[in-house]
Amino acid sequence: MIRRIQYRCSFKLLGNNVPLDNIIERCREKFKKLIKDGKICNASFYRYENMGFLYVEEIINQSEEPSPLTCVDSVMSDLNPYLKPWPREDGDVYFAPMINVYYHHIPEDDLDTWEHERTTDKKERIGRIAFVFPEKLPSYVMYHNAIVEEGLLKGDKYAFISMHENLLFSYYEEPRNNVNIKDSEEKSKVINDWLSVDPESHFDREKAQGSNFLVISCLFSVDRVDFSIR
Repeated sequence: MIRRIQYRCSFKLLGNNVPLDNIIERCREKFKKLIKDGKICNASFYRYENMGFLYVEEIINQSEEPSPLTCVDSVMSDLNPYLKPWPREDGDVYFAPMINVYYHHIPEDDLDTWEHERTTDKKERIGRIAFVFPEKLPSYVMYHNAIVEEGLLKGDKYAFISMHENLLFSYYEEPRNNVNIKDSEEKSKVINDWLSVDPESHFDREKAQGSNFLVISCLFSVDRVDFSIR
């Protein structure tokens, strides 16, 4: 079973003397080891200004209880001194789990089937963010949950959007392999409901430099297929 999770972190002000490249590479190597140990199949880390976003595909064995990856702060511990902690009910964390609101596909249990497109196409793993007006957030979540539940809208197999506060983080891959959750050629009806409420009005385009979703820098991305692990 594959569980997809996204996290958000907050950088402190970093001076020019901080060897961030070396720190990021050490974090990447730790995730690479988790891939080799069969714990995850993808980890991709992105940054925009003082915000960081981590996308992880965790491999959970049938005998294990599905739960959020508990070692993210540990895996990224080299970076922790340069981050601000997030207060949570069960204690502060550096990487706050985001709440998923949108996807087009449920991962197959078989890893080779799940990653098939990644082995046949050279994929670019892209991260984007969007700022939603707080008063519009319930509308965005309601319609996108409805689109997922309907399961008919085609989109990138690996696409995954989560929220934290009024900020959305979107992960997807190009070239896209457009699929839908239900095996059906029936057209989505819910998407018309979403289009009728003026999607553009939901996004703070000024914060996103004129876009709904702004593509952000990738600090590292590692996947099981990168190392020919089978």
